[in-house]
Amino acid sequence: MASITIRDVRKTYAGGFEAIKGISLDIADGEMVVLVGPSGCGKSTLLRMIAGLEAISSGEIAIDGRVVNALEPSERDIAMVFQNYALYPHMTVRQNMAYGLKNRGMAAAEIERRIAAAAASLEIGSLLERKPRQLSGGQRQRVAMGRAIVREPKAFLFDEPLSNLDAKLRVQMRVEIRKLQSKLATTSVYVTHDQMEAMTLADRLVVLNGGQIEQVGTPIELYERPATTFVAAFIGSPAMNLVSADALGTDAPGLSLPIGVATIGIRPEDLKIGHTREGSTFSLAVDIDAIELVGAESYIHATTAGGVEIVFRVAGRSTMSIGSRVMLQAEPDAIHCFDSAGRRVATPAGIFGSTRLIDPQIG
Repeated sequence: MASITIRDVRKTYAGGFEAIKGISLDIADGEMVVLVGPSGCGKSTLLRMIAGLEAISSGEIAIDGRVVNALEPSERDIAMVFQNYALYPHMTVRQNMAYGLKNRGMAAAEIERRIAAAAASLEIGSLLERKPRQLSGGQRQRVAMGRAIVREPKAFLFDEPLSNLDAKLRVQMRVEIRKLQSKLATTSVYVTHDQMEAMTLADRLVVLNGGQIEQVGTPIELYERPATTFVAAFIGSPAMNLVSADALGTDAPGLSLPIGVATIGIRPEDLKIGHTREGSTFSLAVDIDAIELVGAESYIHATTAGGVEIVFRVAGRSTMSIGSRVMLQAEPDAIHCFDSAGRRVATPAGIFGSTRLIDPQIG
Protein backbone atom coordinates (compact mmCIF):
# COMPACT_ATOMS: atom_id res chain seq x y z
CA MET A 1 0.00 0.00 0.00
CA ALA A 2 1.14 3.55 -0.63
CA SER A 3 0.12 7.18 -0.91
CA ILE A 4 0.17 8.94 -4.28
CA THR A 5 1.25 12.57 -4.54
CA ILE A 6 0.67 14.68 -7.65
CA ARG A 7 2.30 18.11 -7.80
CA ASP A 8 1.53 20.69 -10.52
CA VAL A 9 1.39 18.00 -13.22
CA ARG A 10 0.92 19.15 -16.80
CA LYS A 11 0.58 17.38 -20.13
CA THR A 12 1.05 19.28 -23.38
CA TYR A 13 0.87 17.49 -26.72
CA ALA A 14 2.59 18.39 -29.97
CA GLY A 15 0.85 21.43 -31.41
CA GLY A 16 0.44 23.05 -28.01
CA PHE A 17 -2.76 21.36 -26.76
CA GLU A 18 -2.63 21.26 -22.96
CA ALA A 19 -4.61 18.24 -21.76
CA ILE A 20 -3.65 18.52 -18.08
CA LYS A 21 -3.26 22.04 -16.68
CA GLY A 22 -1.31 21.99 -13.44
CA ILE A 23 -3.10 19.40 -11.31
CA SER A 24 -2.08 18.82 -7.68
CA LEU A 25 -3.65 16.07 -5.59
CA ASP A 26 -2.80 13.98 -2.50
CA ILE A 27 -4.20 10.43 -2.36
CA ALA A 28 -3.90 8.79 1.04
CA ASP A 29 -2.70 5.27 1.74
CA GLY A 30 -5.63 2.87 1.27
CA GLU A 31 -7.96 5.52 -0.14
CA MET A 32 -10.33 4.98 -3.06
CA VAL A 33 -10.27 8.14 -5.21
CA VAL A 34 -12.48 8.41 -8.28
CA LEU A 35 -11.64 10.76 -11.15
CA VAL A 36 -14.87 11.73 -12.86
CA GLY A 37 -15.83 14.09 -15.65
CA PRO A 38 -17.09 14.23 -19.24
CA SER A 39 -15.21 12.86 -22.22
CA GLY A 40 -12.06 14.86 -22.94
CA CYS A 41 -11.71 16.29 -19.42
CA GLY A 42 -8.29 14.66 -18.88
CA LYS A 43 -9.16 11.92 -16.39
CA SER A 44 -7.76 8.99 -18.40
CA THR A 45 -4.68 11.01 -19.35
CA LEU A 46 -3.98 11.72 -15.67
CA LEU A 47 -4.41 8.02 -14.80
CA ARG A 48 -2.04 6.99 -17.58
CA MET A 49 0.52 9.50 -16.30
CA ILE A 50 0.33 7.92 -12.83
CA ALA A 51 0.79 4.51 -14.45
CA GLY A 52 3.73 5.67 -16.56
CA LEU A 53 1.95 4.99 -19.84
CA GLU A 54 1.91 8.71 -20.66
CA ALA A 55 4.92 11.01 -20.29
CA ILE A 56 4.62 14.04 -17.99
CA SER A 57 5.37 17.40 -19.56
CA SER A 58 6.13 18.99 -16.19
CA GLY A 59 5.41 18.48 -12.52
CA GLU A 60 5.98 15.51 -10.25
CA ILE A 61 4.29 12.23 -9.34
CA ALA A 62 5.38 10.25 -6.27
CA ILE A 63 4.20 6.80 -5.17
CA ASP A 64 4.96 5.81 -1.58
CA GLY A 65 7.20 8.87 -1.31
CA ARG A 66 9.30 7.93 -4.33
CA VAL A 67 9.25 10.22 -7.39
CA VAL A 68 8.36 8.02 -10.37
CA ASN A 69 8.55 10.49 -13.27
CA ALA A 70 11.46 8.66 -14.90
CA LEU A 71 10.38 5.11 -14.00
CA GLU A 72 8.88 2.62 -16.45
CA PRO A 73 5.36 1.28 -15.67
CA SER A 74 6.84 -2.06 -14.56
CA GLU A 75 9.02 -0.26 -12.00
CA ARG A 76 6.19 1.64 -10.28
CA ASP A 77 4.63 -1.35 -8.47
CA ILE A 78 1.10 -0.55 -9.61
CA ALA A 79 -1.54 -2.74 -11.28
CA MET A 80 -3.95 -1.44 -13.89
CA VAL A 81 -7.38 -2.79 -14.84
CA PHE A 82 -8.60 -1.74 -18.30
CA GLN A 83 -12.08 -1.59 -19.81
CA ASN A 84 -11.15 -4.14 -22.51
CA TYR A 85 -9.87 -6.70 -19.95
CA ALA A 86 -6.55 -7.18 -21.88
CA LEU A 87 -6.52 -10.96 -21.28
CA TYR A 88 -4.35 -13.30 -23.35
CA PRO A 89 -6.91 -15.31 -25.39
CA HIS A 90 -4.70 -18.41 -25.75
CA MET A 91 -4.11 -18.74 -22.00
CA THR A 92 -6.36 -20.15 -19.30
CA VAL A 93 -7.55 -17.97 -16.45
CA ARG A 94 -4.90 -19.48 -14.21
CA GLN A 95 -2.18 -18.79 -16.79
CA ASN A 96 -3.37 -15.21 -17.27
CA MET A 97 -3.21 -14.59 -13.53
CA ALA A 98 0.19 -16.25 -13.19
CA TYR A 99 1.87 -14.67 -16.22
CA GLY A 100 3.19 -11.48 -14.64
CA LEU A 101 4.33 -13.29 -11.49
CA LYS A 102 6.30 -15.86 -13.50
CA ASN A 103 8.02 -13.05 -15.39
CA ARG A 104 9.17 -11.68 -12.06
CA GLY A 105 10.70 -15.03 -11.15
CA MET A 106 8.33 -15.77 -8.28
CA ALA A 107 8.32 -19.28 -6.82
CA ALA A 108 5.58 -21.59 -8.10
CA ALA A 109 4.17 -22.23 -4.62
CA GLU A 110 3.78 -18.50 -3.93
CA ILE A 111 2.13 -17.99 -7.32
CA GLU A 112 -0.42 -20.70 -6.56
CA ARG A 113 -1.08 -19.24 -3.11
CA ARG A 114 -1.82 -15.81 -4.56
CA ILE A 115 -4.00 -17.21 -7.34
CA ALA A 116 -6.03 -19.28 -4.88
CA ALA A 117 -6.53 -16.30 -2.57
CA ALA A 118 -7.60 -13.96 -5.39
CA ALA A 119 -9.86 -16.60 -6.95
CA ALA A 120 -11.60 -17.13 -3.62
CA SER A 121 -12.12 -13.37 -3.12
CA LEU A 122 -13.57 -12.96 -6.61
CA GLU A 123 -15.45 -16.30 -6.66
CA ILE A 124 -13.74 -17.45 -9.87
CA GLY A 125 -12.18 -20.65 -8.56
CA SER A 126 -14.30 -22.77 -10.93
CA LEU A 127 -13.09 -20.75 -13.94
CA LEU A 128 -9.34 -21.22 -13.55
CA GLU A 129 -8.98 -23.76 -16.37
CA ARG A 130 -11.20 -21.90 -18.85
CA LYS A 131 -10.01 -19.55 -21.58
CA PRO A 132 -11.34 -15.98 -21.99
CA ARG A 133 -13.62 -16.89 -24.90
CA GLN A 134 -15.50 -19.26 -22.57
CA LEU A 135 -16.28 -16.48 -20.10
CA SER A 136 -19.01 -13.84 -19.89
CA GLY A 137 -18.13 -10.14 -19.79
CA GLY A 138 -18.52 -10.04 -16.02
CA GLN A 139 -16.34 -13.12 -15.56
CA ARG A 140 -13.63 -11.64 -17.77
CA GLN A 141 -13.65 -8.48 -15.70
CA ARG A 142 -13.25 -10.53 -12.52
CA VAL A 143 -10.30 -12.31 -14.06
CA ALA A 144 -8.73 -8.98 -15.06
CA MET A 145 -9.15 -7.81 -11.46
CA GLY A 146 -7.72 -11.10 -10.20
CA ARG A 147 -4.64 -10.67 -12.37
CA ALA A 148 -4.12 -7.25 -10.75
CA ILE A 149 -4.75 -8.52 -7.20
CA VAL A 150 -2.20 -11.36 -7.35
CA ARG A 151 0.56 -8.82 -7.91
CA GLU A 152 -0.19 -7.33 -4.49
CA PRO A 153 0.76 -3.89 -5.82
CA LYS A 154 1.12 -0.62 -3.95
CA ALA A 155 -1.82 0.83 -5.89
CA PHE A 156 -4.62 -0.19 -8.23
CA LEU A 157 -5.51 1.97 -11.24
CA PHE A 158 -8.91 1.38 -12.87
CA ASP A 159 -9.60 2.84 -16.34
CA GLU A 160 -13.41 2.67 -16.83
CA PRO A 161 -13.39 -1.10 -16.13
CA LEU A 162 -17.18 -1.50 -16.24
CA SER A 163 -17.99 0.44 -19.41
CA ASN A 164 -18.38 -2.71 -21.53
CA LEU A 165 -20.88 -4.37 -19.19
CA ASP A 166 -24.67 -4.16 -19.30
CA ALA A 167 -26.50 -1.98 -16.76
CA LYS A 168 -27.43 -4.77 -14.33
CA LEU A 169 -23.93 -6.24 -14.30
CA ARG A 170 -22.39 -2.78 -13.86
CA VAL A 171 -24.34 -2.33 -10.62
CA GLN A 172 -23.30 -5.76 -9.38
CA MET A 173 -19.65 -5.28 -10.28
CA ARG A 174 -19.30 -1.82 -8.74
CA VAL A 175 -20.59 -3.25 -5.45
CA GLU A 176 -18.04 -6.07 -5.73
CA ILE A 177 -15.22 -3.63 -6.49
CA ARG A 178 -16.11 -1.48 -3.48
CA LYS A 179 -16.28 -4.49 -1.17
CA LEU A 180 -12.99 -5.81 -2.51
CA GLN A 181 -11.20 -2.47 -2.20
CA SER A 182 -12.40 -2.08 1.39
CA LYS A 183 -11.19 -5.60 2.19
CA LEU A 184 -7.77 -5.19 0.58
CA ALA A 185 -7.36 -1.55 1.73
CA THR A 186 -5.13 -0.89 -1.28
CA THR A 187 -4.75 2.67 -2.59
CA SER A 188 -6.93 2.91 -5.70
CA VAL A 189 -7.53 5.48 -8.42
CA TYR A 190 -10.63 4.84 -10.50
CA VAL A 191 -11.62 6.66 -13.70
CA THR A 192 -15.22 6.88 -14.92
CA HIS A 193 -17.55 9.23 -16.78
CA ASP A 194 -20.52 7.72 -14.93
CA GLN A 195 -21.34 9.97 -11.99
CA MET A 196 -23.52 7.30 -10.32
CA GLU A 197 -20.57 4.88 -10.43
CA ALA A 198 -18.36 7.62 -9.03
CA MET A 199 -20.74 8.46 -6.18
CA THR A 200 -21.08 4.85 -5.02
CA LEU A 201 -17.40 3.88 -5.24
CA ALA A 202 -15.44 6.86 -3.98
CA ASP A 203 -14.02 7.76 -0.61
CA ARG A 204 -13.29 11.05 -2.38
CA LEU A 205 -14.37 12.37 -5.75
CA VAL A 206 -12.21 14.48 -8.04
CA VAL A 207 -14.31 16.27 -10.66
CA LEU A 208 -12.26 17.26 -13.72
CA ASN A 209 -13.20 19.76 -16.39
CA GLY A 210 -10.98 20.87 -19.27
CA GLY A 211 -7.82 19.40 -17.75
CA GLN A 212 -8.33 21.08 -14.36
CA ILE A 213 -9.83 20.10 -11.01
CA GLU A 214 -13.23 21.67 -10.40
CA GLN A 215 -13.72 20.23 -6.91
CA VAL A 216 -12.42 17.53 -4.57
CA GLY A 217 -14.41 16.06 -1.69
CA THR A 218 -16.55 13.21 -0.45
CA PRO A 219 -19.51 12.28 -2.67
CA ILE A 220 -21.99 13.82 -0.23
CA GLU A 221 -19.94 17.04 0.03
CA LEU A 222 -19.99 17.50 -3.73
CA TYR A 223 -23.68 16.67 -3.91
CA GLU A 224 -24.77 18.98 -1.10
CA ARG A 225 -22.29 21.85 -1.67
CA PRO A 226 -21.12 21.93 -5.30
CA ALA A 227 -18.37 24.53 -5.73
CA THR A 228 -19.38 25.47 -9.28
CA THR A 229 -22.32 25.22 -11.62
CA PHE A 230 -20.34 22.60 -13.57
CA VAL A 231 -20.16 20.31 -10.53
CA ALA A 232 -23.78 21.07 -9.67
CA ALA A 233 -24.92 20.00 -13.12
CA PHE A 234 -22.61 16.99 -13.38
CA ILE A 235 -23.13 15.36 -9.97
CA GLY A 236 -26.66 14.09 -9.46
CA SER A 237 -29.21 12.42 -11.71
CA PRO A 238 -31.34 14.13 -12.84
CA ALA A 239 -29.04 17.14 -12.71
CA MET A 240 -29.58 20.13 -10.45
CA ASN A 241 -31.95 22.73 -11.90
CA LEU A 242 -29.91 25.85 -12.66
CA VAL A 243 -31.91 29.02 -13.28
CA SER A 244 -30.40 32.36 -14.28
CA ALA A 245 -31.30 35.57 -12.47
CA ASP A 246 -32.62 37.01 -15.75
CA ALA A 247 -35.03 34.10 -16.16
CA LEU A 248 -36.19 34.50 -12.57
CA GLY A 249 -36.97 38.12 -13.29
CA THR A 250 -39.50 36.93 -15.88
CA ASP A 251 -40.98 34.01 -13.94
CA ALA A 252 -40.92 35.55 -10.48
CA PRO A 253 -41.24 39.34 -10.84
CA GLY A 254 -41.68 39.81 -7.09
CA LEU A 255 -38.34 38.20 -6.36
CA SER A 256 -35.25 40.33 -5.74
CA LEU A 257 -31.86 38.62 -5.88
CA PRO A 258 -28.88 40.25 -4.14
CA ILE A 259 -26.03 41.66 -6.21
CA GLY A 260 -23.55 38.96 -7.14
CA VAL A 261 -26.04 36.09 -7.46
CA ALA A 262 -26.33 35.27 -11.16
CA THR A 263 -27.69 31.73 -10.95
CA ILE A 264 -29.62 29.70 -8.40
CA GLY A 265 -29.68 25.91 -8.26
CA ILE A 266 -32.26 23.53 -6.81
CA ARG A 267 -32.13 19.73 -6.76
CA PRO A 268 -35.22 17.97 -8.24
CA GLU A 269 -36.01 16.34 -4.89
CA ASP A 270 -36.03 19.73 -3.13
CA LEU A 271 -38.89 21.13 -5.23
CA LYS A 272 -42.26 20.48 -3.62
CA ILE A 273 -45.75 20.98 -4.99
CA GLY A 274 -48.01 23.42 -3.11
CA HIS A 275 -49.46 26.92 -2.86
CA THR A 276 -47.17 29.71 -1.74
CA ARG A 277 -47.36 30.72 1.91
CA GLU A 278 -46.61 34.04 3.55
CA GLY A 279 -42.89 34.06 4.37
CA SER A 280 -42.23 31.05 2.17
CA THR A 281 -39.11 30.80 0.09
CA PHE A 282 -38.85 30.16 -3.62
CA SER A 283 -41.93 29.56 -5.76
CA LEU A 284 -42.50 28.97 -9.46
CA ALA A 285 -45.53 28.13 -11.53
CA VAL A 286 -44.73 25.48 -14.16
CA ASP A 287 -46.56 23.60 -16.90
CA ILE A 288 -46.05 19.82 -17.10
CA ASP A 289 -44.37 18.66 -20.32
CA ALA A 290 -43.45 15.01 -19.64
CA ILE A 291 -43.61 12.42 -16.87
CA GLU A 292 -41.01 9.70 -16.30
CA LEU A 293 -42.23 6.78 -14.18
CA VAL A 294 -39.20 5.00 -12.71
CA GLY A 295 -40.84 2.72 -10.16
CA ALA A 296 -40.69 4.09 -6.64
CA GLU A 297 -40.69 7.68 -7.90
CA SER A 298 -41.53 9.86 -10.88
CA TYR A 299 -39.55 12.65 -12.51
CA ILE A 300 -41.66 15.48 -13.87
CA HIS A 301 -40.33 17.66 -16.68
CA ALA A 302 -41.93 21.10 -16.77
CA THR A 303 -41.47 24.60 -18.19
CA THR A 304 -41.99 28.03 -16.62
CA ALA A 305 -43.77 30.90 -18.34
CA GLY A 306 -40.37 32.32 -19.26
CA GLY A 307 -39.33 29.08 -20.98
CA VAL A 308 -37.06 27.72 -18.24
CA GLU A 309 -37.02 23.91 -18.12
CA ILE A 310 -37.39 22.42 -14.65
CA VAL A 311 -37.26 18.82 -13.39
CA PHE A 312 -38.75 17.80 -10.04
CA ARG A 313 -39.33 14.52 -8.27
CA VAL A 314 -42.47 13.09 -6.68
CA ALA A 315 -42.86 9.85 -4.77
CA GLY A 316 -44.56 6.89 -6.43
CA ARG A 317 -46.61 7.12 -9.60
CA SER A 318 -47.59 10.64 -10.53
CA THR A 319 -51.28 11.40 -11.04
CA MET A 320 -50.52 14.70 -12.78
CA SER A 321 -51.35 15.14 -16.45
CA ILE A 322 -49.31 16.67 -19.25
CA GLY A 323 -50.31 20.29 -19.82
CA SER A 324 -51.47 20.92 -16.24
CA ARG A 325 -50.01 23.75 -14.17
CA VAL A 326 -48.60 23.38 -10.67
CA MET A 327 -46.81 25.59 -8.18
CA LEU A 328 -43.38 24.49 -6.94
CA GLN A 329 -41.65 25.60 -3.75
CA ALA A 330 -38.22 25.14 -2.19
CA GLU A 331 -36.96 25.87 1.32
CA PRO A 332 -34.06 28.30 1.97
CA ASP A 333 -31.46 25.63 2.78
CA ALA A 334 -32.20 23.92 -0.54
CA ILE A 335 -31.19 26.98 -2.58
CA HIS A 336 -27.68 27.05 -4.07
CA CYS A 337 -26.36 30.42 -5.27
CA PHE A 338 -23.62 31.00 -7.87
CA ASP A 339 -21.95 34.13 -9.23
CA SER A 340 -21.53 35.15 -12.87
CA ALA A 341 -18.39 32.96 -13.17
CA GLY A 342 -20.35 29.92 -12.00
CA ARG A 343 -18.68 29.81 -8.56
CA ARG A 344 -20.61 29.08 -5.38
CA VAL A 345 -21.46 32.01 -3.14
CA ALA A 346 -23.09 32.03 0.28
CA THR A 347 -26.87 32.15 0.12
CA PRO A 348 -27.86 35.47 1.75
CA ALA A 349 -30.07 35.15 4.82
CA GLY A 350 -33.71 35.83 4.04
CA ILE A 351 -33.10 35.86 0.30
CA PHE A 352 -36.63 34.67 -0.39
CA GLY A 353 -38.23 35.32 2.98
CA SER A 354 -40.31 38.35 2.06
CA THR A 355 -41.54 37.06 -1.26
CA ARG A 356 -45.06 35.83 -1.86
CA LEU A 357 -45.75 34.62 -5.38
CA ILE A 358 -49.09 33.09 -6.27
CA ASP A 359 -49.94 32.32 -9.86
CA PRO A 360 -53.29 33.96 -10.59
CA GLN A 361 -54.45 30.93 -12.57
CA ILE A 362 -53.94 28.70 -9.53
CA GLY A 363 -55.22 30.94 -6.75
